[in-house]
Amino acid sequence: MSLKSKTKTAYAILTALLLASTTACSMDDLGQSPRNNKQTAQETGFMPASPGNYDSADTAAVVDIDTDKGNISFLNFDTGRRYTLGFDGATLFKDKYGEGIALSQIETGEIADVTFMHARKRLNSLKVSDASFELDIQDGFKTEGNGNKFRFRGKDYDLFENVAVILPTGCGELEDINEADQVKAFGIGHDVYALKVVKSHGYLRLENTAAFEGGFIGVGDGYIKQIEKDMLLTIPEGVHEVFVSKAGVTGTETVNVDAGNEATLDLSKFQATPMYGGILFAASPAETSIYIDGDKKDISEEVSLSYGLHQMVAAAEGYETLSRYIRVAEPHASLSVELAKKEDGKSVSEDKPTEDTGTVSADSVSSDSISGNSVSGNAVSGNTAQASVSGNVPTVPAMPTMPPTPLKKDEVTPGEYKVRIEEPSGAEVYKDGNYLGIAPISFKKSPGTYIITLRRNGYQTRSYTISVDNEEKDASFSFSELVELDD
Repeated sequence: MSLKSKTKTAYAILTALLLASTTACSMDDLGQSPRNNKQTAQETGFMPASPGNYDSADTAAVVDIDTDKGNISFLNFDTGRRYTLGFDGATLFKDKYGEGIALSQIETGEIADVTFMHARKRLNSLKVSDASFELDIQDGFKTEGNGNKFRFRGKDYDLFENVAVILPTGCGELEDINEADQVKAFGIGHDVYALKVVKSHGYLRLENTAAFEGGFIGVGDGYIKQIEKDMLLTIPEGVHEVFVSKAGVTGTETVNVDAGNEATLDLSKFQATPMYGGILFAASPAETSIYIDGDKKDISEEVSLSYGLHQMVAAAEGYETLSRYIRVAEPHASLSVELAKKEDGKSVSEDKPTEDTGTVSADSVSSDSISGNSVSGNAVSGNTAQASVSGNVPTVPAMPTMPPTPLKKDEVTPGEYKVRIEEPSGAEVYKDGNYLGIAPISFKKSPGTYIITLRRNGYQTRSYTISVDNEEKDASFSFSELVELDD
């Protein structure tokens, strides 16, 4: 045997020994028990890169795919830790039915069953878990309780303590998601392990609001809010039809909102002459009482209402109370209202708005969708084409209360618990679109979920979703410094 041949043989033996010392079976850093079906791996610790070779397995969420570096990152459910594996031409990719697919068909956020070589950090196979589910949440993602669960289409889901949040710009935190985002949720059973923002949000700043304060603004088909001074609204990115109204004065404009950026709407440009339209109501049952903006109306004749958005409540003894926004936009229109009977025969008297307060509870809003000229179930039905536009009666996820006089809703009084926004100091602070002041600042503590928006001239505007508990103590939140915009 030549010297060259002997040298090559010795090198091969040494390489095998070194590999054996680095791939011995043991509990790995993910807390997984390694699997090894290959006798050769047990004997030598060496396993070539070929399909079917692995010593570890896991069910995990795909949190990042880097095709340039040839890496895929995963979230382990047992430990909450993330780890990265390299892939190559021998790595197998399969859908949940076991059919082979390309890497480009794997989506970040998906739950996958993976096998890999632990010490070498090499991915052997990835199969979309057949036990996993995917939810496409397009109509507003909102957590409940302490921010660790949410409800979607009548079902409750729990968020994993270390849930992976995938933003268009990379990894994020749960507080980076708000109701304006379109989200996909991935999980198993009723547990959600990954949230992916498919469509993000931007901001709409209202300028010169004085003539419309106390009126309403509608964005698209599902967002309606009472107008206050110095508002900065968080809304989905995209092109929206924006409608404003107060006491018959209305205005409409198309606004384009880019993700993470601000658009502005100057309300001073809209008409200053109030306009009125007549609505002829047809109600069932006949004893139905109709309240418009908290005032009971005589529906035996045409009801005159100013152009714009109005809160309508329909109530009758023994029937489900119906609450809706209606939009008046024509001189004459008809509106048919049909109530559904209460199954338990419970009185509806506590649901009726009182005439002296002029308020309508936000909890009374129905979430039934409206399309065409009618609505099934407990919602409005009949021809409303002349009374409104954009689906006739806009559907709203939540109705703001209407206090009879302007109130400092977030003013903290002595003895009350408060929520304090500490950082970033000097930033403008908005709560659900309403201006509070400059950080650090406090507002009255009330349990719930709120969108906190932070703004400063020359910096990137950011918003966060916070969950406020009902503990009898103050709560404090601090956020990262805002990023300066490029010139």
